[in-house]
Amino acid sequence: MIIQRQAPVNAARSLGECFVAVKKSALTRGVVGSEEGGKRLADLDRRLLKCKRDFEMYFNGLEKRPPLREFEGLKRSFRDLTRVGYSTSTLRFKVSNLIARWQVWRSLWERQMLRMEQGTYKPGVGAAPGRATERQRNRPKPGRKP
Repeated sequence: MIIQRQAPVNAARSLGECFVAVKKSALTRGVVGSEEGGKRLADLDRRLLKCKRDFEMYFNGLEKRPPLREFEGLKRSFRDLTRVGYSTSTLRFKVSNLIARWQVWRSLWERQMLRMEQGTYKPGVGAAPGRATERQRNRPKPGRKP
């Protein structure tokens, strides 16, 4: 229990102070509220998307160095994110989705960096064909009858 000091009840008791025992519940102990949690998740989501763009630029050869400082900062932030509880089920759902997205991208980036170090990474090779190439394959060629 935590004892909080409150203002005197009336002017006659202005010399004495009133103390009220307030018991902290499970919802208020180490749990992030929806407003603070929403801000924290929005900031983390923004940082994750920026890191994703930076890694894409690195893997496509537009950047010389990988964004390792941002990557390590995100690792630390996601480790801290898993240690905190959230007060609403909506926040817990958003947190679990953000963590799942982070884990997928992290494993992809680590695999691609390992391939680059080994010399087996080729940008764009092995990607699934897009919709435009599929349409071109199915379109009849000029001069031929179907």
